[in-house]
Amino acid sequence: MTYQVIHNLCIENDTEFEKLNSDKISQLTIYAVEIRYPDEYIETNPEEVKQFYGLAKEVRELVIKRLNHKGMKDIK
Repeated sequence: MTYQVIHNLCIENDTEFEKLNSDKISQLTIYAVEIRYPDEYIETNPEEVKQFYGLAKEVRELVIKRLNHKGMKDIK
């Protein structure tokens, strides 16, 4: 069974998600999953961390905006 990435699933339901860069978003996985495990060492630099932090904020803001638009009020 092949699974779609969540970004594509979101686009199927709300085209606003097309505004996000799917290539960059897929790189967030490094910070969301791989960096959590002590046997994995990932070298980072402050500029890269700032870039991905900004991208994570952008994704979060869009998700909250769209949830509020769809009637899920007071999500912050």
